[in-house]
Amino acid sequence: MTGPPKKLTIKRIAVAIDCSPHSRASLSAAAEIAGLLQAELLGIFVEDINLIRMAELPFSQEIHLHTARSEPLDSLKLERLLKLQAKEAHELFIQTAERFGIPHTFRKLRGLVSAEVLAAALETDLLAMGRSGRTPVCRKGLGSTARKAVKEAKTNILLTKSGFTVNSPLLVIYDGSPGAKRALETALGLARRETVLHVFLVGQNARKHAVLREEAEMIIGERTAKVEFHMIPWTDSTMLAQCIHMTEPGLLVLSDNTETVDPEIVYRLIDTTDYPVLLVRDSR
Repeated sequence: MTGPPKKLTIKRIAVAIDCSPHSRASLSAAAEIAGLLQAELLGIFVEDINLIRMAELPFSQEIHLHTARSEPLDSLKLERLLKLQAKEAHELFIQTAERFGIPHTFRKLRGLVSAEVLAAALETDLLAMGRSGRTPVCRKGLGSTARKAVKEAKTNILLTKSGFTVNSPLLVIYDGSPGAKRALETALGLARRETVLHVFLVGQNARKHAVLREEAEMIIGERTAKVEFHMIPWTDSTMLAQCIHMTEPGLLVLSDNTETVDPEIVYRLIDTTDYPVLLVRDSR
């Protein structure tokens, strides 16, 4: 017998901002969660040092997406563009934080984007970011920074996309392990009374599913009135994704430290579902 699931305590939320549609969605969701949990919000804008260095090379070219026309990459023009983007990100952050009435801090950093974001996130309990950023090649699956965060960040991670709100249904993968119980408890902490909660019970047979359902029902109690259970006998990412996509879209809450689903399968699932994801880490 394991003890009661540990609750996810969120006192400070970091949000990476680049003003892309997914980034705007992550800022809105992070601010709403911060308001709900009375947490502080830290906004992060990173000037990409690799892009700046590239602009300084004499042979660098800028290719326009719509016309395919190329021209020399102007370092001064790039600096002005980054300054404007940082200003836009700062203004958007302030407006959003003030709308939800939450304490907030904004940082403009320069360096390797992934490294700077992950370093800043170490000071917080949750890192919120878009599933992909401005880069056109990242339209499917996770962007490079999001993928690195999923595999390397020590904090909890919220990956969002355009159109997502915290009123969306909640989806939890549950196998009875401490990590899965923590994910379920975390989802319940975000749920309103009217929120639809989908619980995917991962077990090899009906008897195991019955045990898992009883456990989950005890954790859920009366905290949400709309719960739907789904029996899943598979643990590979493809079959899990197919089962998840048979329900209504929502926020997928899961742990990468469970007894039945390997962490690499969890990471592939996050990459392929195209749903917003809250990845719950073990307590630090």
